[in-house]
Amino acid sequence: TRSRELEQIVRVQDKMSSLGRVAAGIAHEIRNPLSGINIYLDTLAKIYVRGENLEAVEEIITQAQAASGKIESVIRRVMDFSKPGQPQLMMVDVNQPVENALSLCAAVLRRDGVGLEKELACDLPRCRLDPSLIEQVMLNLLTNAAEALRQAEAKRISVRTALEEEAVVIRVGDSGPGIPEDLRDKVFDPFYTTKSDGTGIGLSLCQRIIHDHHGTLTVEESAWGGAEFVIALTVTPKQEG
Repeated sequence: TRSRELEQIVRVQDKMSSLGRVAAGIAHEIRNPLSGINIYLDTLAKIYVRGENLEAVEEIITQAQAASGKIESVIRRVMDFSKPGQPQLMMVDVNQPVENALSLCAAVLRRDGVGLEKELACDLPRCRLDPSLIEQVMLNLLTNAAEALRQAEAKRISVRTALEEEAVVIRVGDSGPGIPEDLRDKVFDPFYTTKSDGTGIGLSLCQRIIHDHHGTLTVEESAWGGAEFVIALTVTPKQEG
């Protein structure tokens, strides 16, 4: 009984710790644009009191609206994470949303000089999934991979699909700096990010989407020493039929 009580206490502490990180992340994301809005309002008040030229007002209002838009975007992302829409599942070849995401990213990858290695298995069983949500996950992983290559000399991204141990697996690897082993679980925590301009919501939302598909999203080391994100979608006899 005592052992169960201790386990419960640890679980509660873990949840409170995660909640604290989420709250801190939300506060950080909102504080900067909110401070900007307060400054803009103060500036507008001074212009009004002094009866100064109102030409500057338009730009100040535009900046305030942009800051307000950032706050709205943060709140929307938090709402998406806390209560994402239910997947609209259908029998689909997983290569379809993967190819769609690659097509959308192709121009940007070429512009940034990123070499793409694509190896999509042609004999995969169809899975019950929401193609638009899987495409969203792929776009996020590809965007993250491209961002990780900003300072890399050899810029390469690999995308592979295969059947591995009764699961359809999608692998997205890069030749960037990689993710230290002790941080590979933390990167999926809400609002945890190693990027100065990141929000830390993207990977959390991706993992939530994959979990809603009864799959897993993990990160390993790529063949080039960078990061490789691995989506595994379990194949059941019902799915194969």
